[in-house]
Amino acid sequence: MPVCNLLVPSTIPLAPKLVSHDDDNLDDEFPEGDGTAQTEATVLCPYCGEEVEIAIDPGSGPAQLYVEDCEICCQPWRVSVNYDEAGQAEVVVTVLDE
Repeated sequence: MPVCNLLVPSTIPLAPKLVSHDDDNLDDEFPEGDGTAQTEATVLCPYCGEEVEIAIDPGSGPAQLYVEDCEICCQPWRVSVNYDEAGQAEVVVTVLDE
């Protein structure tokens, strides 16, 4: 099986947000959710046509765009992930050179 390189998403925050653990308003900073945001998606490689399961990260924001290699043929994809308010993701994978 070929070895693929994984590129880091371009949604890296510039500076971490500091949170005081003594703050009584943590509910404002971290609103309650049902904890069911989608963390995996099945996509079809636009190069080889194989079905591939990829990990997706809701913690990287509601709209993400990054490059990832196919684990089957190692061709680079452009991955677009958009989360809705319910935590469901729309994941679109296209060839990198489009």
